[in-house]
Amino acid sequence: MRIQLLFALTLQAGAFALIGSMTSSAQSASTDQAAYQRADALIKQMTLDEKLQLIVSNDPFIDSPGGGAGYVKGIPRLHIPDLNMSDSSTGSGSKNQLSTTFPATIAIAASWDRQLSFDYAAQIAHELRAQGFGMGLGGGTNLARDPRGGRIFEYLGEDPVLAGEMLAQRSLGTQSAHVIATIKHFAGNNQETNRMGGNSQVDERTLRELYLTPFEIAVEQAHPGSVMCSYNRLNGDYACENEHLLTDILKHDWHFEGMVQSDWGATHSTAKAINAGLDEEEGSEPGPTYFNRIDVLFALSSHQITQDRIDDMVRRKLYAMITSGLMDDPPKAGGKIDFEAATAFAQHAEEQSIVLLKNEHAQLPLAASRLRSIAVIGGHADIAVGTGGGSGDTLDPVSGFLTDCGGLQFGLHAGCDWWRTPWLKLAVPIVKAIQELAPDAAVKFGGNGDLDDPYRAYSKQEIDDAAVLAAKSDVAIVVVNQPAGEDFGEQASLGLANPSNQDALVEAVAGANPHTIVILENGNPVLMPWKDRVSAIVEAWFPGEGGGRAIARVLFGKVNPSGKLPLTFPARNEDIPTWGKDGSIAKDPVYAEKLDIGYRWYDAKQIKPMFEFGYGLSYTHFAYSNLVVSNAADHSMTVSFELKNDGPVTGAEIPQVYLGIRDQNEPPKRLVGWSKILLQPGESRKVSISISPRMQSIWSVDENGWKFIPGSHVYVGASSRDIRLQKD
Repeated sequence: MRIQLLFALTLQAGAFALIGSMTSSAQSASTDQAAYQRADALIKQMTLDEKLQLIVSNDPFIDSPGGGAGYVKGIPRLHIPDLNMSDSSTGSGSKNQLSTTFPATIAIAASWDRQLSFDYAAQIAHELRAQGFGMGLGGGTNLARDPRGGRIFEYLGEDPVLAGEMLAQRSLGTQSAHVIATIKHFAGNNQETNRMGGNSQVDERTLRELYLTPFEIAVEQAHPGSVMCSYNRLNGDYACENEHLLTDILKHDWHFEGMVQSDWGATHSTAKAINAGLDEEEGSEPGPTYFNRIDVLFALSSHQITQDRIDDMVRRKLYAMITSGLMDDPPKAGGKIDFEAATAFAQHAEEQSIVLLKNEHAQLPLAASRLRSIAVIGGHADIAVGTGGGSGDTLDPVSGFLTDCGGLQFGLHAGCDWWRTPWLKLAVPIVKAIQELAPDAAVKFGGNGDLDDPYRAYSKQEIDDAAVLAAKSDVAIVVVNQPAGEDFGEQASLGLANPSNQDALVEAVAGANPHTIVILENGNPVLMPWKDRVSAIVEAWFPGEGGGRAIARVLFGKVNPSGKLPLTFPARNEDIPTWGKDGSIAKDPVYAEKLDIGYRWYDAKQIKPMFEFGYGLSYTHFAYSNLVVSNAADHSMTVSFELKNDGPVTGAEIPQVYLGIRDQNEPPKRLVGWSKILLQPGESRKVSISISPRMQSIWSVDENGWKFIPGSHVYVGASSRDIRLQKD
């Protein structure tokens, strides 16, 4: 019943208002001076060594049995608990405790559902607590500047407002379970190539309007306990010793009250980093590199840093522990996890995140009663689904991995450590789930490839056999996969390169059967040279442990797809903003495109994408009418219109509001608000979306602040290009 209620709440998220159930103790406590007073009282009782103990984490595999990412030893005499940390992008990253793998974070962004993002985070946080973890490191939000990026699957898309709103709800959901939320990677960490030291060169206006906005929204709305600074340099200084970033912007301009922690290995100095605003070094064996006792004591004795700054570092740590509820309710390892309920939620989350990209001649939903034979081809769909790799993945999933080690060597890691094979075994894989919904049809699987080397190219014989199977079937479903992960780097191309002939597999099957459906399992946009030859395309992302049933339920109409793309899918590699002359990835990227990333780039350059940002089809149809724009004296704006489901089935629509800001440097339009509305057939509803003055402003370098620009053009649409209503 709890899960059903959770599901029912998912579609009820409003435009910019925070839903009452989302309000956490962390948010209300953020302005409570009692937290400061309590932290200060504890600091006065600490020895200097105890203070230094709280500004570093050590290797959890040596110091703690949790199998997580970091460990800070508590102070029992002051009732300060130990703090275990875990990666948690798509589920707990414990190396030695079973965890649920939920859909990739990019899938949650595709739901455009604030409540779902909150619930998703809360589900993960409950598992973290049951495993003894008090901090979740899963709040990634670096924008998809280059759609080839290796970690896009664990982020929230290409738009700063969508990413920020979804991240805020994720942070609130995490801290609702008394787990400290971390948001990362701050900032300019928008590629994996040379990520450990590359210098991201971003002008101040672009930095503020795009790359910092998701963090700013999350800090303002959710008050996460921690911000993690990134590996890269930003305009010359390493992010973790960048005073302008950590102190001027984060702590001064945004009034951030929590702690700044480094990424693992991202600290490069003692005094410079501490003075710039870094509060905690995340270390590993044999211990912290720069915030160790000897170096910090030397910096103190030589007056490079002050005792007041050390106290501030500790205060911020304690404040995060107090306001998240962790201090008074620390987690205990060995808690019970209801994996059946968690998998049911994972299935639900995936169902709300699938995007229907093409549905020619209403190929979908499939009618089980009319089918006698179904071919499912490729992607190990008889046993597994694709999953991202690195810290954005679970390390010990309940259902297990397809093989113990992948045949392909991924970046710096070889498949058996924290970067495992990118195939998640399912209790109910796609083939079995389809058979459940079409019990009278013969469901046959083919074209699997090699289990020992999951990315070996399909042989000509395998492709020929797949085409024969497709020709003998009423419908053919082809599953294709695009790998991605931390340290994987950027894709050389957005094509389906692993195995290199997945495109050939789709072409052969489509040539043999006009009723061919393609299922995409990926974290990045992909090229589709076969798009016009298949009847339907379903974007499933990396779908998690409930993915098999979720995909099947969408195929057979048990669920009406409602996801919308959080990323632009280009028609060609050469169309992407960062392609340049030859598609090479700069080691020290210059953000020369400035504000024109994602859909903004395609609009500004008048390039037609294959599928635009905000795009997604439904099994029903929605009509928009009666646009009214109201402007208040305080410069806030309300955009109201009628939305009607004039199609045959119940469905959810995501009407999006864009503004054309009247400034010569701004892109043609930018997203400023949206809502997700569930409507019965024939039902109409008035939708009102509030737009704050901040969303109508630009960053003025001269004034060092936000400048309101009056007279924006208002666009309301079903996507960034499917504009239904507009008004000056």
